[in-house]
Amino acid sequence: MDVCFDALKQQCRQRGMDPLAIPGFNDILSGEELKQKCQEHKRFLKIVHHSFERFVSSMQGFPVLTATTDCEGYVMQMLGDQTIKETVNQLGIKEGVHFTEENYGINCINLALKYNEPIEVIGLDHYHHCLHASACYGVSIKDPISGHMIGAISFMTTVDQGSPLLLTLLLMMKDSIERELQLLNQNEKLHIINQLIMNTTRNGMIISNKEGNLIGFNHAAEQLTGQKREQVLFQPVHILDRFGAYLNEVIKKNEQYTDLELSFAEKDGREQTVLFDALPILDEQQRLIGAFAQIKDISRRKQTEELLVNTEKLAAVGQMAASVAHEIRNPLTTIRGFIQLAEKGFEESHAQLILEEIDRINLIVSEFLVLSKPNVVHFQNKNVKKILEETIALFQAQASMNNIEVITEAITDGCRVHCNENQLKQVFINIFKNSVEAMPLGGQLIIRMEETPDAKVMIQITDTGEGMEAEQIQKLGTPFYTTKEAGTGLGYMIIKHIIEQHKGMLNIRSKVKKGTTVEMVLPISSME
Repeated sequence: MDVCFDALKQQCRQRGMDPLAIPGFNDILSGEELKQKCQEHKRFLKIVHHSFERFVSSMQGFPVLTATTDCEGYVMQMLGDQTIKETVNQLGIKEGVHFTEENYGINCINLALKYNEPIEVIGLDHYHHCLHASACYGVSIKDPISGHMIGAISFMTTVDQGSPLLLTLLLMMKDSIERELQLLNQNEKLHIINQLIMNTTRNGMIISNKEGNLIGFNHAAEQLTGQKREQVLFQPVHILDRFGAYLNEVIKKNEQYTDLELSFAEKDGREQTVLFDALPILDEQQRLIGAFAQIKDISRRKQTEELLVNTEKLAAVGQMAASVAHEIRNPLTTIRGFIQLAEKGFEESHAQLILEEIDRINLIVSEFLVLSKPNVVHFQNKNVKKILEETIALFQAQASMNNIEVITEAITDGCRVHCNENQLKQVFINIFKNSVEAMPLGGQLIIRMEETPDAKVMIQITDTGEGMEAEQIQKLGTPFYTTKEAGTGLGYMIIKHIIEQHKGMLNIRSKVKKGTTVEMVLPISSME
């Protein structure tokens, strides 16, 4: 930039400046103020420092001092030749001083900030005689994203060492600094976006570098893997039991995995199903720089799909039940009647066996009917304790015959539920019968009933029988699935159907060789 130094010197004279005097600074930052300003410009100063070190390494032995100022002209950092630094310190130029035209006259820092152009002030161009032996060069630095002025950087050397090359090098430093600032800003924005995605998505997200060490692990990944972020970060991918092998294959063999359905059992026995993707991360030259994995919990979706399948099966069972009942029940009645008439012509044991088998067929048909289209059921407010105790009394004889001790604990009094008494008795009897069959060598049947804080009554029936595995419990309710040799697989479906009609919930817990607990929760009636 062409500067008219004669005009600038005229302005200095008009301000009353003495060219023979050493200029002074009216505004100097305190130590704490300087520290705070440097902290605010930490990134800028760090980049300048790095760029200047590269410049010095390419110009071994060249005496030059650089000063970095903010957009107001405050000197924040001085680097370079120690002799020049000591000299300018004697002139009052040091970190914390405030360069202005009013107190320092002609200087490259204010000119660079004012005109936003590269400036050189050589020897006699300075107004003050004490600076005639120096050559100074200055450029302003802008934020490449916002366009706002950040500050300025300047070179100072002796007149005999001055050269247009210094201004060229300073301009190269300016370009390098602004590019790095832009890159840092972009990386910062990308980091913010990355953290926003990582922290707000419901999917588990895992990132590994090309060496196979984990560098990204969000909160959802913690929940889905059961491992804490601080425990896995910077660890090898194989620390992730369920997913590490896939990530390792991506890194080692550039494999890709998409839409994998993975299922595994949780500590509480529940089965979890996830949709899993693992993909390589490539740079612009298509070189591998890491791996990325995404985990989506689809357990509810799988449960819904299974529920829909079971619903379709139940619908088929219901349709079949209506025709089966019509086609079988009437002929059965006729056959039973004629066998009873002809009973004298049979051996007693044979007649009894035939009648028992017919009764069994009739029972199966009755069970089908329960699952058919809903019948009109009358509900009334009943004392559930009374219903339970009456059912226990009916069952007591069968329990004694099978060497089973019935124990009642904490039977809460006065709980009334809106129910069909006969259906509830059917539920209790079915569960009692299942418990007896699970304890062929005898045992204990423990019955508890208590009111919950949320206005419900909970009934627990626990046996000390053979128990079931988690897989067996999951299959309960599947039509025609049974663990009994002579079972139909419909009993649990009927119990569940009745409890749901009563707006209740049914839950089963079991351990092999330790027993089973059936838990029913029914809403307490608010009506008298």
